[in-house]
Amino acid sequence: MANGVIILAHGKYAEGLKSGLDLVVGEMENLKVVNFEEGVNFDILDGRIKEAYESLQNYQNIVFITDLKGGTPFNRSVLLYGQQENVRVLSGLNFALTYQALISDEQDIEKYLEEIITTGKESIDYFELVESDEEISDDGI
Repeated sequence: MANGVIILAHGKYAEGLKSGLDLVVGEMENLKVVNFEEGVNFDILDGRIKEAYESLQNYQNIVFITDLKGGTPFNRSVLLYGQQENVRVLSGLNFALTYQALISDEQDIEKYLEEIITTGKESIDYFELVESDEEISDDGI
């Protein structure tokens, strides 16, 4: 796989998301998790981010996916690695976006970003009950 993925979020959101992803795709070597929990200062957080980044050095591209643009995980990722040519920092962490980021084999980082962001956006929807004029028979058919 060409792409390493680091998910970072407030609390244990990233850890919980990884748990769900593990159920769907199994444990992925190209995925690392960084939690930003209460009591964690910048030095500790930066150390965790660096450790995750360094463990993915064999990948062509590394994408940080954070929960909130302008939040601490986003800001620290940008500060530490935002200037690296093969690194991008995203916000809007969700299951579909991260799943696509993990399974994509796109090597061009800009095409890769377009692919995963589109998937993440398109996964946001809502259920709408549409009333039908058709009568349902007693047997349900």
